[in-house]
Amino acid sequence: MLVSGVIAGIAAGIAFGGDWHRLAAISIRFWPILAFAAGLRVIGAVYTSAPLNLYLVALVGIAVVSTLNWRLPGSVLIAIGTLMNVVVVIANGGMPFDASVASSIHATLPTDTLHVPLGPDTKLRFLADVIPVGVIDSLYSPGDFLIALGGFLIPFIWLQAPAQEPSAQGELRSRNFALFWLAQVVSRFGDPITLVALVFVTYRETQSALLTALAVVITTLPNALLAWIGGAIADATGRRRAMLWCDSLRALLISTVPILLGLRAPIGVIFTAVFLAGTCGAVFNPARVALVRTLVSGDKLTAANAVVYASDRAVEIGGALAGGVLVATMGDLAFFVDAATFALSAVLLSRIVVWETATPLIWTRLLAEGRNGLVFIRRSSTLWANTVFSLLAQVSTPVVNGLTPVLLVRRFAGNDPNLGALEFGAAEAAIALGAVLGSAALSRYLMKVRKGILTVIGFGATGATVVLISLAPTFELTLGLFVVLGVMNVVFYVPNVTILQEHTPVELSATVFGARIALLNLTWLPVILVSGALGDAVGVPLLIAAAGAITLTTAIVGAFIPSIRDVA
Repeated sequence: MLVSGVIAGIAAGIAFGGDWHRLAAISIRFWPILAFAAGLRVIGAVYTSAPLNLYLVALVGIAVVSTLNWRLPGSVLIAIGTLMNVVVVIANGGMPFDASVASSIHATLPTDTLHVPLGPDTKLRFLADVIPVGVIDSLYSPGDFLIALGGFLIPFIWLQAPAQEPSAQGELRSRNFALFWLAQVVSRFGDPITLVALVFVTYRETQSALLTALAVVITTLPNALLAWIGGAIADATGRRRAMLWCDSLRALLISTVPILLGLRAPIGVIFTAVFLAGTCGAVFNPARVALVRTLVSGDKLTAANAVVYASDRAVEIGGALAGGVLVATMGDLAFFVDAATFALSAVLLSRIVVWETATPLIWTRLLAEGRNGLVFIRRSSTLWANTVFSLLAQVSTPVVNGLTPVLLVRRFAGNDPNLGALEFGAAEAAIALGAVLGSAALSRYLMKVRKGILTVIGFGATGATVVLISLAPTFELTLGLFVVLGVMNVVFYVPNVTILQEHTPVELSATVFGARIALLNLTWLPVILVSGALGDAVGVPLLIAAAGAITLTTAIVGAFIPSIRDVA
């Protein structure tokens, strides 16, 4: 994993404008120890009957060198990941691996002396080789992933030109933007893990559709309450500074969740910790969008936004799948992995060099700015018509978001929360995959059709797809429909955002966007709660079908309203 991470880091570093010649300037202290350890690993790979102590000496050597070179970005992660592997190997007389999971992905079972089968007496099983990577038919441990990430960071960051160099100012392929891009990717990767883990914990503890839907509400509520002033807070404190503090606080708050669960704290306390972490996200997201304009010049802005949007969707796939796998294999400890993503993002953000000024947070001024965004939407006939139409047409979204976990675990997982977590992660990934495919395949065609017509078509197709999801008899068909749902999200989302951008002055864009997000989330909250309450009484499939029918009907009505349909 270390070699794979280094190779990927070199490729990504060069893609962001890094100079591969800078590799010659990397100075690794005590490198002979590292070379000796690497040689032992090669011997172990060739001679599978090599004694276990050979592997342990190699792992300890790598950990020692990584620790002594802690100033290199990523070396600390390599040290921690290697030590995690050493601890579980010593505790079990070898690295435990889950043979059943390996067989499910057709992975070749290891035959060397380093690995031992996972059993009922295995200690620290969450540190073992239990995480499947189906693409390459292999099992890995959490420590392996930290090692790979550390190996990625060393060349990725080292290859970039210092931010102070004139050639790096305002460029898409620059150290600053590379650090920003990686930081927001890592941070966004943790978002779906929070959702999947919280939903899993809630259903496991309560078996209630209402409380499971409430878990989804908890991740949505902060955006509803704070999105309309989140951008103003970021502007006042400094965008990079706001992102840094937000992810630092999220790492701290999310890391308390498994501790609280271990102490058998009430579910309300767990919700409170996640809610507070979500308030940081309500500030982080507008700050992230605004910081792009600081890091790149105007002529690079479109390309930068495209890179950020594409990586968002791709990361949602990985994060959702990882959330399902982590919850199924690690249980409550998945929250620690989530917290680690936010901590790493904060470290990366701290290395970005930008000039920012901070102004006092005067709440009366922040509230006034947020109110101005709402007033502007209400006074613009085009934006108001589009906003009302979108709020009504998206009624199916909170229903699907809130009830999909319950639908999957009851219909396809036999009420098994672990299997349900995997299926929910796969469903979230399917939607993200559809969004990625839709963005890649439809972008050139979306510019040729009136935006109003696109929103009508997108919402209509979304409603029809949601109805089909409620009726799907197999999990495979359901996943396919979620991919379609992701594609349709692009069809209505892109013209919606473009309409908002084109009809809003630049100086009000962040405020208006925040107000629109707040309105959307405020309408979602009661829908999620009501659908969750009715889910136990009326039935989840029926509610999802009804929500899809409402979206479809709204789209049909919108097709006959000129102020909605005829927006160019």
